[in-house]
Amino acid sequence: MKTKILMTCFFLLQEAIYGQDSIETVKSKIVSLTPLSKKVKEVNGVAIGLGGSLLDNHTGKTQRINGFNLEPNPLGILMWMFGDPAKQRDDGASLIVNGLTVSSAGYGKTAIHHGLFVSLYNYGKKVSGVSVVGWMNYLDQGNGMFISVIGNDLATMKGLSISAFNASEKMQGMQIGLSNYSNEMKGVQIGILNKSKKMKGLQIGIWNKNERRSLPIINF
Repeated sequence: MKTKILMTCFFLLQEAIYGQDSIETVKSKIVSLTPLSKKVKEVNGVAIGLGGSLLDNHTGKTQRINGFNLEPNPLGILMWMFGDPAKQRDDGASLIVNGLTVSSAGYGKTAIHHGLFVSLYNYGKKVSGVSVVGWMNYLDQGNGMFISVIGNDLATMKGLSISAFNASEKMQGMQIGLSNYSNEMKGVQIGILNKSKKMKGLQIGIWNKNERRSLPIINF
C-alpha cells in the first residue's frame, strides 16, 4: 500500500512538472520519468521508468541522463524474446547515459552508455565502462569490461570479454569463455575453442585456430 501511494505521488509530481512544459521547454530536470519527454534535454539526477530510449523521440536531438537510471520494465523479457538485435543497429544516437543503469530490459538501438550497466540483457549502440548482464551483451561498440552468462556479441571491442560464448568482428584485448571468435583479433583468447581469421596474439585452449595454423593447447 505504501509503495502504491509513493508511486502515485511520483506520477502526480511528474504530471505537474510536465504541465509547466506547455509554457516553456524544460532544458534539464533532476527527476524524470522515462521515456523522456521531447521537451527534456537532460536529466541530472534520477530517471525512472520503462527506459530512456524505449521510444524514438523523433526530434533529431540527443537526450542525456547523468546519474542513476532505473528501468524496472515489466516487458523486458518479452522484448528479449521477440526483438531482433541484428535489425536494431543504427548510426544515430538518441540517448546518452552517464552513470549507473539498472534495467530489466536493456537499451534500445540508439543508446550510448558511459559507466556501469546492470541488466537482464543489453542491446545498444555503445558502452564504455562495465556491462554486467544475466543473458547477453549485443552492441555495435564496447570499451571496457563485458560480463554475461550466455554471450557477448560486439561488432568492435577494446577490453575484456567474459562469457560462455564471445564473438566480435574486431577485438583488442582478451576473450575468456567456452568458445571465442573474432574476425580480427589483437590480444589473447582463452577457452575450449578459440578461432580467429586474422590473429595477432595468443590462443590458449583445447583447440585453437587462426589464419596460419590450427593447434591444441597453445597457438599464436
